[in-house]
Amino acid sequence: MISKTAVIHTEAEVSPDCRIGDYCVIEKGAVIESGVELGHHVVVHAQTRVGAGTTAGDGCVLGRVPRPAATSTVVQRELDPLVIGKNCTIGIGVVVYRGTEVKDFCFLGDYASVREECKLGETVLVGQRVVVENSVEIGDNTKIQTGAYITASTKIGESVFIAPMVTTTNDNYMGRTEKRFVDRCGASFEKGCRVGGGATILPGVTIGEEAFIAAGSLVTRDVPGYQLVMGAPARLVRSVPEEELIFQPEAKQDEKTSIPSFDLKRQNAELRKEIAVALDKTIASGQFILGDHVKALEEEIAQLCGTKYGIGVANGSDALLLALLACGVGPGDEVITTPFTFFATAGSIVRAGAVPVFVDIDPKTYNIDAEKIEEKITSRTKAIMPVHLFGQSAAMDRIVEIARTKGLKVIEDAAQALGAEYLDRPVGSMGDAGCISFFPTKNLGCFGDGGMVVTDDDQIAARVRMLRVHGTRKKYYHELMGINSRLDAIQAAVLRVKLPHFKEWLKRRQDNAKIYGDLLKAAGLPVSGYVETPYHLPGAFHTYNQYTIAARKRDELRGYLREAGDRDNNLLSVATAPAACFRKQGTSSRGFSPCRTGSRNCALPSYFSGADRRGSQACCRSNNRILWR
Repeated sequence: MISKTAVIHTEAEVSPDCRIGDYCVIEKGAVIESGVELGHHVVVHAQTRVGAGTTAGDGCVLGRVPRPAATSTVVQRELDPLVIGKNCTIGIGVVVYRGTEVKDFCFLGDYASVREECKLGETVLVGQRVVVENSVEIGDNTKIQTGAYITASTKIGESVFIAPMVTTTNDNYMGRTEKRFVDRCGASFEKGCRVGGGATILPGVTIGEEAFIAAGSLVTRDVPGYQLVMGAPARLVRSVPEEELIFQPEAKQDEKTSIPSFDLKRQNAELRKEIAVALDKTIASGQFILGDHVKALEEEIAQLCGTKYGIGVANGSDALLLALLACGVGPGDEVITTPFTFFATAGSIVRAGAVPVFVDIDPKTYNIDAEKIEEKITSRTKAIMPVHLFGQSAAMDRIVEIARTKGLKVIEDAAQALGAEYLDRPVGSMGDAGCISFFPTKNLGCFGDGGMVVTDDDQIAARVRMLRVHGTRKKYYHELMGINSRLDAIQAAVLRVKLPHFKEWLKRRQDNAKIYGDLLKAAGLPVSGYVETPYHLPGAFHTYNQYTIAARKRDELRGYLREAGDRDNNLLSVATAPAACFRKQGTSSRGFSPCRTGSRNCALPSYFSGADRRGSQACCRSNNRILWR
């Protein structure tokens, strides 16, 4: 039934079964579909479409054209008509502006206001006297309750719950300075999150999936998903109970979502055909121990390291041992090294019969502190073994200077640092010998174990070659007490396929390190003291075998990274455990004191593939987790 007092333009389309109340106005081009009910004094502006079965209460204004104030920053432009879906319920006094789209089954409470260019998904509830400003997006099944204020450019996902009197904001400058036009940004509410009554959300904040904001909270920064925060400013309290969740977290440990520290599958897939050809040729040759592939690789790695010789051995640990033995280190001798390293460093010294003497690290680089070496030198000191940790060279100029003055050998543990440089010299070329590991997760990795000693010293090279084959130069004639430690031809063949790509991989690592640094800096973590990013030693070319940070709340961060899928955020084994091992064997060590750095450091996923940014995304999420503590 259509009231006799209703004013309907002749070019409006009104289904004959509609109910139109007294004094309604329906303008030109409006479309009122079947079964629509309009209360009294409803205004439907030009070209507005009202879907079938929708009801609108008394005094509603649908499709209003915005008339901004003289001081408004809103840019005037032509707007599309208002579209209201089917079976919506619109209360009394509701105003919905032109340019907005309201999908089916939505509910707009009494005196609600929805401004222009908004998008409301299906079954959205907008409560009484809620104000939804322009350019807001609201996902399906979301509820916004009485008196909430949703500022312009806010993004709200599906199944979000916003309690009464919640306030969102989008202008940090509160109308002053020109910067507000550039930086203005509404909040984002990811799916399933809930915001308690009276909470205030500051500009640009993201409320994570299934997060819970307690009533009255002041939210000043991003909230991690599945976490409950409360207070002013809001602080992390606990995780949201699983029984309250609509959306369960994605599986963390399956192969698709987990984040390994180094993606060997991707690397191998890229080189699959080349590797297959190289392996087929090696198998066809019947030559598996040393041989042509190993000899060629030795020459290529020596050239990369800027040395005369490369001698392939079975693994990086043996490279350390054989270099020590070749330099004349033996029982009763002392070798100065760092306590902050993998077990093999000190372990190789003990295997050679010598005593490891620990010098504390530079807390910025994590490498041995060169200025503390001299105080540990005694008449028994035979060598210094610096470690180029995480891919960055130790301060080799000072270390070599001390060694030459004192008549000591320098054996570089470059297991993690192939390709790194210091003062334009490759690591491995600055001491008497350099030791490299080709373990699969190193910068250049094979399909098992592999290692190499590089050197410019003719005598050291000759001795390592003998020591790796039981101390022989001539078969079955053993001049030295050596071991069996030969690099096999299959590993050498794989490494030779990978080597031409090596420099590009290093560049990708550096690019990813920059991404991490930018993300951490953007989150304010280095400035706040929550995180220390890797220090770049002047004159060093860092290869970032690992991007290792120091975190104030390391264990919490590590736990969150595992939740996010990073199964391999490995922590470096410091020499506390090796020292206990040495004592059990009756071997002493000297100068070790527990290193606090080991309780703070954490290695973030070190992708080399430019196509995969999951590691960076995990870092982004972990930033916020740290800040909430």
